[in-house]
Amino acid sequence: MKKILALTLMLAFALPAIAAPQKKAPPRSKRRAPAAPAPAPAPVDFGAEATKVAEQLKLVARFVYVYGKIANGLEVADDQAKRGETSPALTAKNQQSKESIVANINGLRAGIDKVVKDFQGNPRLQIQYLKVSGASDAAANAERAAAAGRFDEAGKALITAVDRLAETLVALK
Repeated sequence: MKKILALTLMLAFALPAIAAPQKKAPPRSKRRAPAAPAPAPAPVDFGAEATKVAEQLKLVARFVYVYGKIANGLEVADDQAKRGETSPALTAKNQQSKESIVANINGLRAGIDKVVKDFQGNPRLQIQYLKVSGASDAAANAERAAAAGRFDEAGKALITAVDRLAETLVALK
């Protein structure tokens, strides 16, 4: 009996030591050092692109400044021609002026289209690309309206082009 009692006591003390490696240790929560904030991406310099947009904005704005007076004069000349108050030479000169205006608007649109193509391939300029595309569309609308003799509508479309170019310039900052 003493042997059984001694054996039982030894087993009682030995079992926890044998069983301990079989138990899973409770998960320990690791305290991590606070992560360093991710470095802010370096600001992208869109100076060259902004210069291109600014140049187109200047060209369109200067044209609009002169365009108002010219378009008004052409509309008055058209009214006079309808009433038969002008000579055929003056009517021909007015037609040349209209064609010149359409050609100038076409040149403005071509300049804006060049900027659109420059922006289109750059994935960092997609927002600006959409804005400058809007300016190109407005210039195309102005060209169509001027070709149809709707000079007031063409002027409004040119103002829209100026707005879109200005929005593009702001988006580049």
